[in-house]
Amino acid sequence: MKAGTHIAFASTLYLAGATVFGYATDPAGWAIACATANLPDVDLPTSRVGRALFFVSTRLERRFGHRTLTHSLTGLAAFALLLLPLWLFSPLWYGCALGGYWSHMWLDMANIRGVDLLWPSPIRVVMPGRRAWRMEVGSKAEMVLFVLLIVVALGLYPLSGLGFRGTLQLAIGNFEIARDEFRHQAGSHWYTLELEATDNLTLQHIRCHCPVLGVWQEGLIVLYKGQLRAVGESQAHHDLYPLRARLIEGAPLTVIAQRVDMRGRSLRWLVSRIDPARTYYLLGEMEMAGDKPQPVGDLDLYRPVSYRGQALRLHYARAEELEPWLDLVAAQGEVYVQFWLKPGEAQVEVYGGQEDRPAERVPAELRRFL
Repeated sequence: MKAGTHIAFASTLYLAGATVFGYATDPAGWAIACATANLPDVDLPTSRVGRALFFVSTRLERRFGHRTLTHSLTGLAAFALLLLPLWLFSPLWYGCALGGYWSHMWLDMANIRGVDLLWPSPIRVVMPGRRAWRMEVGSKAEMVLFVLLIVVALGLYPLSGLGFRGTLQLAIGNFEIARDEFRHQAGSHWYTLELEATDNLTLQHIRCHCPVLGVWQEGLIVLYKGQLRAVGESQAHHDLYPLRARLIEGAPLTVIAQRVDMRGRSLRWLVSRIDPARTYYLLGEMEMAGDKPQPVGDLDLYRPVSYRGQALRLHYARAEELEPWLDLVAAQGEVYVQFWLKPGEAQVEVYGGQEDRPAERVPAELRRFL
């Protein structure tokens, strides 16, 4: 086959692999696949690579002939060994190089002559088996194949960045795929859920682009009309039942989590030390001192603040959800403050990274009696 057809076939396989296996595409890997897609023709002095490496191609053709050694599994294995240093640098690029080389051999099997895939065995491997279905180099059939490969590659290009699951999610809007994608990528980017759902309480049909915060009971926590809601298939645990869902990746996200000892402190003390202009969420559990706050109903349904026994639990809570409990003092417990930072935002801490408890003023000589 001609060089352009080999490049088109290698590009199609490269983009199809990214779509199915989900590896990240990059210009360098694509270029390596296309470059090695013509390398087996180094045994033909009239080919592009043969003209560039004429001092090698003339010797290979004279000694072995065309489509023998360089078009065989033996040649592929030798190429893989020579290229091992590339694997140490980038396994993905190494795979692109081997894939491009193999794509040339695979496509040449569709030529009338086929290739000596099992060289030094003289058995020629062709595909398809019927001679009438195979192509001559430069024929109209090859031109049709070239155009078809270009069309397929153009169709695969927008899908290659999504991966197989992302492509399936785009096609059918499956919520489970969106949830699993968020679980794998949480904390790396800001995510929005393009959601079509039914409210389990009011049966209202809703559509929204809701920011995603976290996971809850095999579902997701989203921000809908200023309120935190749980999306999932369980009416016992979730507020919204998803009909269609698609996860949309946004800007890169940096999450900084700071642990705060809440012993002897109130939530008002904590909130007062957090810049309200920052995006933050509170997660943790505290045992409350004194009178118990009134327990909330239906503890299985998601709420950012819930109470059971003496334990007050926070799960992606914000200041606006804490009002009934702000002045209660914790006997013990810890809270993690998650700061979600956009690109370029400066890092932040709750209180300068230093404990601000009053210093104990006990003479050193008396401390051993305590």
